[in-house]
Amino acid sequence: MTLWRGPNPLILASRSHARQMLLANAGIGFEAVPADIDERIVQLRSSVSAAGEVATILARQKALAVSGQRSASIVIGADQTLALSGQLFTKPNGRAQAVAQLRALAGQP
Repeated sequence: MTLWRGPNPLILASRSHARQMLLANAGIGFEAVPADIDERIVQLRSSVSAAGEVATILARQKALAVSGQRSASIVIGADQTLALSGQLFTKPNGRAQAVAQLRALAGQP
């Protein structure tokens, strides 16, 4: 049983397993359709640097990208952005960047 009663499937514009589990555990039926956007390019073009604003812009762009494919459905876009002392942390581009990010975050409250 699902709580979603719309005439078309609810769409989650994300490949995030955690976001998919949130909706599934809430009893909300949905279809996951990953957005094909380059998050770093979207972020750079936006000219914003505050973590909350970056996350909002990325979530909006993901939803817009997928809604273009599924115009009859409601599309949910989501993103999260981590910042520490004004530095944004994004998905690492490989092991070296992941290690550098973990070292920067180690021991922080």
